[in-house]
Amino acid sequence: MSPKEAKVAVPCVPSDRLVIKVDRNCECDHLRSQVESLKSRVRELQSQLALHRDRTGSRDPQQPIAESSDGAGSLEKFYRGRMLLPTFRGSNAHNPEVGFMSSPWQLWNGLSASDAPIVTTTSFSLQDDGPSLVDVFFDRRWPQFPVLHRPTFMEQHYLPFVSGHPRSKLSAFQVNIVLAIGASEKARTGCNPSVSFQGFFKAAVRELDNVLAADDLDCIQCLLLLCIFGSNEPQSVNLWQAVGLALRLAVGIDLHRREALAGKSLLEAEMCKRLFWSLYTIDRSISISLGRPIGIQDADVTISLPLLLSDEKLSGPAEQAVPNVCPEITDMSAFRHIIELRRINANIYRALHSAAGVNTESSNLDSIRQQHYALLNTWLLSAPRYLAPVSMYQTSEWFQIAYHQAVINVYRPSHASPVSSADAIRLCADSSISLISCYNALYAKNKIIYTFVALDSLFMSAVTMLYSIRASAAVRHELTKEVVESNIESCVGLLSKISHGRMVGERSIQIIRRLGNATLAVFDTTSSAESDIDTEFMSWFGVKCQNPPGPEYPTPSIDIAWNDLFEHGYDLNGFYNGDLLL
Repeated sequence: MSPKEAKVAVPCVPSDRLVIKVDRNCECDHLRSQVESLKSRVRELQSQLALHRDRTGSRDPQQPIAESSDGAGSLEKFYRGRMLLPTFRGSNAHNPEVGFMSSPWQLWNGLSASDAPIVTTTSFSLQDDGPSLVDVFFDRRWPQFPVLHRPTFMEQHYLPFVSGHPRSKLSAFQVNIVLAIGASEKARTGCNPSVSFQGFFKAAVRELDNVLAADDLDCIQCLLLLCIFGSNEPQSVNLWQAVGLALRLAVGIDLHRREALAGKSLLEAEMCKRLFWSLYTIDRSISISLGRPIGIQDADVTISLPLLLSDEKLSGPAEQAVPNVCPEITDMSAFRHIIELRRINANIYRALHSAAGVNTESSNLDSIRQQHYALLNTWLLSAPRYLAPVSMYQTSEWFQIAYHQAVINVYRPSHASPVSSADAIRLCADSSISLISCYNALYAKNKIIYTFVALDSLFMSAVTMLYSIRASAAVRHELTKEVVESNIESCVGLLSKISHGRMVGERSIQIIRRLGNATLAVFDTTSSAESDIDTEFMSWFGVKCQNPPGPEYPTPSIDIAWNDLFEHGYDLNGFYNGDLLL
């Protein structure tokens, strides 16, 4: 056999380098975890990039225009509806036919959502920075609107969303809107914001189609979160539409009736009660602020109030969920007190400020006012007290503010009584000055929560103070010109601080300065007040167009003698004048 044939006959042996051997010491699991971590980081960076594009309006140059991630384009692509239109739109404050409209319509007339200052942000990590914004939401806004159960939100929505594995289509909306509210609140506390709330809001509203397609309870919960953000940014959310839709959905599933709780667990039943009563309070707050009818009457509501339980107790066994005896910042004590306040406010509004109201006889008006005044005093005395309140709505100053605001609503000019008596004017003056002082105290503690309702409350307290000083010589006698000037400057400074450079704050300041100068001028002259200024005061109270006089009956300037005449008439007992018999 030749050497060549011998080589051919040799059997083939596979080479070791061609055989894949299992290495028992390999780090496959570790490497796989690194890959998953890198994928999670990529998703996080993509989320940050999307937020950056939303804020700057830029897009990837290689991305088609039809698929642009620009905020406005996304709104048009995913949701078209009235809920994202401005709350205050389409009104002409200079038209005499809208003199009945409440003060917010005049303050926000013509302003857009873009009036909010844009914050220049740095890098933001959902895992590292997100929890602090969630804490801000639950510390500052949750006591007023406990629409979320924190353990459930964190377990079912926030943590899965941050990890890139959301369990629900609603997770993106709930997480982003909570972060938007938290970022908005954090920016207004003077802290350096790590992210702009506008980006989170735009990311949230892209999911509104999923919200509207969700189950009724989930939809109501998400709409309430949208309304909480809208109370900060009324020109970004149509509050009237959003609250109205949520209330209709709630009534449609009988959430206002006790029968709706049958067969539910403790957690489910308590969350149903919290959702309904949050909707109840925000409906009354928005409706009264806008000067419109409230959405549901007390006579139709049979569902009970939430128990005085914290979220932690709701998460535990039902048999161990014992309501608190003493109020705590984590339970429903402040919220239940707010519910009672909204109930009283609605009754005041219906009795004195409803659009169809007519002049009430003096005796009946006094009885109505005294009844509400007594209820308000009882409400204030029974307010819960906290050793270390976290939210503005748990402070004694806020309870005082709410009380004085309600007293002003009882005694200021209204549809039921356009002309105020001397005693009513004095009470208005005292409450308006006290309200401004309480806001100053809250600002000193960095506890003020900016909402359009809060700004309007401060603005109208200044208007009421100036009206009272201008209308009453007795009040002017008690308050010197220097004291009034100090009160005006205090209010102007507060309006500037809590509005954070917004146009609505500048507009409010200009109005207060103009009305203030006209009021200060009364101290230096004995001449009658300017009728144009008097008419403007009535327009801010929403009674400018009620029973407008004809040309032959000119409106007299505000004066205490005219007030007493219109309120009580002439007292002819014991009066004799022979000329009257001629």
